[in-house]
Amino acid sequence: MAKQGTESVDGPSGDVPALSEVDTSVLHMSPAERTEEGVTDEDVRAALLAVAEHGDVEDKDLRGVHLPAVAFDRLLVDGTDRHALDLRNATVEGTVSAEFATVRIPVVLDGATVGGFALDNAHFEGELSCSGATVTGEVDAFEAQFDCDVHFDDATFEGPVSFDEAVFDDDTDFDRATFAETARFRGAEFHGDSNLLDDNVSFTEAMFTAGTDFRQAEFGFAIFDDAVFEGDAEFEGASFAGDGEFNRCAFRRRGDFDESRFREDAGFEDATFHGEAHFRGATFEGGERAMDDDATFAGVRFADEAVFRLAMFRFVDFDGATFEERADFEGFTVTADADFSETTFAGEADFDEARFGEDADFSGVRFGGRCAFRGVEVSGGANYLEDDITFEGTRFEADADFHNAQLTSANFMDTAFGGEVEFSGSTFSDRIDLRAEQVEGDAFVNFTRASIRTGRIVQPADGWVRYDMTLASVGDIDLEVERGKDSKELLDYFRFCRTEFDEFADHEFDFSDHRDYLDRNGWNIHHFDEPPGGSPDYALEMTPEVVETTYLKAKQAAGEAGDMKVAGEFRVKRQQYSRAKSLSVVRDPSVDPWARVKNSGRVVENYFLGITCGHGMRPIRIGFAFVLAPLLFVVPYAFGGPAFETGAGQLASVGELFTAEGRAIFYKNVHFSYISYTTIGYGNIGPKGALARLLAGSEAYLSVVLSALLVYALVKRSEL
Repeated sequence: MAKQGTESVDGPSGDVPALSEVDTSVLHMSPAERTEEGVTDEDVRAALLAVAEHGDVEDKDLRGVHLPAVAFDRLLVDGTDRHALDLRNATVEGTVSAEFATVRIPVVLDGATVGGFALDNAHFEGELSCSGATVTGEVDAFEAQFDCDVHFDDATFEGPVSFDEAVFDDDTDFDRATFAETARFRGAEFHGDSNLLDDNVSFTEAMFTAGTDFRQAEFGFAIFDDAVFEGDAEFEGASFAGDGEFNRCAFRRRGDFDESRFREDAGFEDATFHGEAHFRGATFEGGERAMDDDATFAGVRFADEAVFRLAMFRFVDFDGATFEERADFEGFTVTADADFSETTFAGEADFDEARFGEDADFSGVRFGGRCAFRGVEVSGGANYLEDDITFEGTRFEADADFHNAQLTSANFMDTAFGGEVEFSGSTFSDRIDLRAEQVEGDAFVNFTRASIRTGRIVQPADGWVRYDMTLASVGDIDLEVERGKDSKELLDYFRFCRTEFDEFADHEFDFSDHRDYLDRNGWNIHHFDEPPGGSPDYALEMTPEVVETTYLKAKQAAGEAGDMKVAGEFRVKRQQYSRAKSLSVVRDPSVDPWARVKNSGRVVENYFLGITCGHGMRPIRIGFAFVLAPLLFVVPYAFGGPAFETGAGQLASVGELFTAEGRAIFYKNVHFSYISYTTIGYGNIGPKGALARLLAGSEAYLSVVLSALLVYALVKRSEL
């Protein structure tokens, strides 16, 4: 029996009339016929309520009727059977009203034209079907509850629609529905929990002409495939316990999914966001039932700014997506694989502080604007990619910033750089593979303070890139050229400045691969082919002190690798710049005088060691010097006059050398010089002049010095 909350339809205490007490034929009259017969709206209402409460299937067949309104407010509509109240293709001029009512029978309004719905706090225990209906006025269903299926597929809503905080416990269908004005489902609950069983909420191909509000809505499984949102689409704080599918949707204005939560799979494949797309703080937990990716944005077009800041994913797929304006992924987290292959970033792309728990694929990506990966972390999972993060075939048309990135293995093969690429402070704990060419101009890659364990860097046939390795720590890295004939210029494009070459045990940098280059270029590694079009801001300038340290570190690495030849040559280069460092102190008037004196001594000592034995690396030179040094003293002995006279005699002129007697005197002076030099001193010839005695003593001293240098050089050479 249908009853009101406070009064019956006939009065404060009356009941719904029986069918025998009303004329149900009035329900089938046209408005004109009712006017002619004097039938009031109250008569129609009483007849409709009697049919709903007591009628059988034939009585409830009201297809095509024309009603002034349907009013069930505050009533319990509980029919004698569960046959639906069939109002298909009916016309309801006024509102279908069931505020605070409980309707236990199914209601069918398929194809009907309704003036509006007033369903505040209504409770429909039976099915409500409005497929193909046209609603000309407002729909207000605040806190309404629907226990069974609700169908508004192909419906047209000409006025504003509000289902705020409504509860839909079963399948809910708004497929191909058209919303001419605002549609509000804020805080609504959709409990359908199976796509396969068609137990879900579906807005497939729905048209939202004005703003749409699903904020804080709760969905089981939800399908919005091919829907069109002409106004702002608000899904902030919405949660999806099952799959949420928005494939091929068109968001004409802003699409806001901030703080939304997808507990299963989320699909936005081939969707288009014409306005801003916001997924700030959204969570995509993912499922493992049907979709390969927990969240897919493959082929999506973002025509305006896209914000995924602090969003969290398990698996995510952006394959082939297009970002035409700024893309903000700062603080973005993916615990499993992330696929951005073939994606286009036409504007700025910001991945600062992003976290990738497994593999990240950026192969074939185009970065048209500046991109930032500062502080990004890639742990790597080796699920299917050989590299934990790959940018193979990627094109960086502007600056790229990987400052302080923490990477395991990274692939930058066949990339193109169009600006400065910043890897300063980055760590490659496993390896890097890099082959890059310039997009245009002079590309510059900054590895200042970077740490690279192993890998390779390849210069292409054309469009070479410059690399700054200042203060970097490099291990077993192969530097290669695509064309063998270019190897003679290879190291010119690497700026080694106080670079660590032996930080990684068993992974020292191998200079032996570049011996030909080093030998041809005087063992220089600090010379750098500066970019002609710019002046990079280097972390360290190439001062003599810095260059000296650079060669010291290179020598130590070569020694650790067992290449003593290279180590020795770098030792020579180090000593040369050590002398230049001391000389710069000597020339600086602001330095303490005593310090300048000490550095003057170092300059002389360094120069002497360099000129005599090449700092231990030129034994042949010191050998010749050792053998020929006494000849320098023969000239003053033979031609110097009384002060240099020896017991061998002297010559008055060079011409006497062409006489037998003159040659004999000259040879005796040679003999005297050598026996003095070797400290043999037979005693048959001695010095007479004062300066001759001085020179004879100095020869003995010089012999000791040069013999020590010869032994030193021989020992150093034996170590090679």
